[in-house]
Amino acid sequence: MSNLQLKLEAWIDDVNREDGLTLQILEKFLDAMFFLIKWAGIPFVIYLLFEISKW
Repeated sequence: MSNLQLKLEAWIDDVNREDGLTLQILEKFLDAMFFLIKWAGIPFVIYLLFEISKW
């Protein structure tokens, strides 16, 4: 149990640091999500606008 507690405390310290590994991983993940949403979502919205204009 103390091993788990030490790991949790180390993770909390990492999250509280400005340049922590956890925040770097989260930043990369969010950047990738934004990239996918931007480049997949914009053409989809344009397609929807064309389909709506056919009505």
